[in-house]
Amino acid sequence: SVEQLEEEAIAAFKSVEAGLPGVEPVHRLYFTDQNTLFSALSPKRWELLRFLRNGGPMSIKKLAGELKRDYKNVYDDVKHLSRLDLIQKQEDEAFYVPWDEITIQLALAA
Repeated sequence: SVEQLEEEAIAAFKSVEAGLPGVEPVHRLYFTDQNTLFSALSPKRWELLRFLRNGGPMSIKKLAGELKRDYKNVYDDVKHLSRLDLIQKQEDEAFYVPWDEITIQLALAA
């Protein structure tokens, strides 16, 4: 929530002001609504994320072959997930997933 974000920002600011060591940053993505979330993280993209996390770094070509999917579609999915920072690229151009888990929180009440 906005309130939680504000509380975390204030706590971090106070920590820095007090000269305390910083806390490990938390990587978060925010979507305007659940339709946008499920569009961005479609079942095929979830499958790609899981496979890449378990299979380790690999090229888009190898990933497409392993998933038995069209190269262009995998390329588009990797680019999209990279823009969201859910997939990262190594110096050797292999892609990987640095996260062990992704937590989704959806509010039922406004």
